[in-house]
Amino acid sequence: MTLDDWLACFDDIWTLPLELSAFSDRKLHLLTAAFLRRVWDRLPSYHSRSAVEATEKFADGAVSAAVLAWTRSQAARESGETIWLAPESFDDYELINPCPCCSPCDPRAIRYECRVAKQGGTLDGVWTGICDPASVAAGAAYRALQLENPGTAWNDAQTQRWEWQSLFATVREVLGESEPDANWRRWRTSDVLALAHGIYAERAFDRLPILADALQDAGCDDESVLWHCRRPGGHAHGCWVVDLALGFA
Repeated sequence: MTLDDWLACFDDIWTLPLELSAFSDRKLHLLTAAFLRRVWDRLPSYHSRSAVEATEKFADGAVSAAVLAWTRSQAARESGETIWLAPESFDDYELINPCPCCSPCDPRAIRYECRVAKQGGTLDGVWTGICDPASVAAGAAYRALQLENPGTAWNDAQTQRWEWQSLFATVREVLGESEPDANWRRWRTSDVLALAHGIYAERAFDRLPILADALQDAGCDDESVLWHCRRPGGHAHGCWVVDLALGFA
């Protein structure tokens, strides 16, 4: 995805899930988490942060879809966070933000709440969202936009557009800056793999410059890779260079 593609999605929100759907589910789950970690301290509750952590664990295969669905459902119900729902999850929207006049008497709403209870509290729209990570990642991007500058983001179009452009740094961090070099297999020496495993497992992004040195020793001369490792800050779980070093992409 290019910056022009990303900026075009600012004016047409329905195109963003289509653009993101070209990437793997794993990458999209990690992108969702990376967007929301940008606004970690502004997330509405512990439940919201737990849902972000569960999303990362699910991407890494550390928790099941059932655990992720339950955790996201708790965030949706306790914090009113609709980002975890697939589009058009009307029953879930009504359950999360019920109409005080209609919902107590609506048989459909009552039946749905009973079914959710029998499902252990997991929402249908959350299950659908897990299977549609592009839509959830798009929702996370707009939520991050809203939370990064809550005083002006939705009232000042220029600020909103600037914030939207700044989110592209997170997109590039997770989804990549260029096509993978054909020499990556040759660059995955034992030192590179050991460093990459440690960085990924411990989120030790301060070791990325050391990874750059190890890659250079292995013969890497890709300036975009080396610069990315040596740049200060801006890294996230799912960093494209670390993924390539581990052979994930």
